[in-house]
Amino acid sequence: MYILNLALISLSLFSSFAFPSEIDWQNKAADHIRLNIILFINLSLFILILLFSFRHIKRLKRLNITITNESLIDPLTKVLNRRGFHEQVSRLDKQSGFLLIADIDNFKLINDQFGHNAGDKVLQRVAHALKFQTREKDIVGRYGGEEFVVFFPSHDVEIVKIISQRLVEAIASLNLTDISPELQRVTISAGVDKGDTKHCKFEKLYENADKLLYQAKSAGKNQVIVFDN
Repeated sequence: MYILNLALISLSLFSSFAFPSEIDWQNKAADHIRLNIILFINLSLFILILLFSFRHIKRLKRLNITITNESLIDPLTKVLNRRGFHEQVSRLDKQSGFLLIADIDNFKLINDQFGHNAGDKVLQRVAHALKFQTREKDIVGRYGGEEFVVFFPSHDVEIVKIISQRLVEAIASLNLTDISPELQRVTISAGVDKGDTKHCKFEKLYENADKLLYQAKSAGKNQVIVFDN
């Protein structure tokens, strides 16, 4: 009798461990479903945050590129500023060629007689003409004030002479009467020298081209002098 009672107690205990009730299974199933829902929500949030982060990073990159490009462009004339000019030249595979320095003749008189607004428009027209008349590989910039620079990555002096003379003639033929009826013509004087633009060598190249520019000024303006050795 004792053994029978013990067997019945053992069987009841075993059944309670080995065969969970229907309620236990329902609770476990509900917990499992809740856990899956939580995991799905967390995963969805993670994916959304990741996508948003990628889009934000791309937007920041585009913004940085825009800001960088704008910092290299002269806001008035839309050609390269001094910094942008030097950066473009430094990226060339062969950093040797011809540097042209051009200065608008009598620009102070234009500002004094027609006003600074007219002077700004003249700068814009000259910059556009320089850009339009040069080749795609040539680098055009406004170096400051009424001074412009063009770098020709070429060793053919005859081609550089032709383009440089074309620049002088194109600017002299600009129609500026829409700026002011009395503004008949604007001219430039320019000097061109050949050299290396690496490091401090650019300073020497610039100095030599600048001397030729002032020779063109002294010789009567509206002309270009190209050093040909």
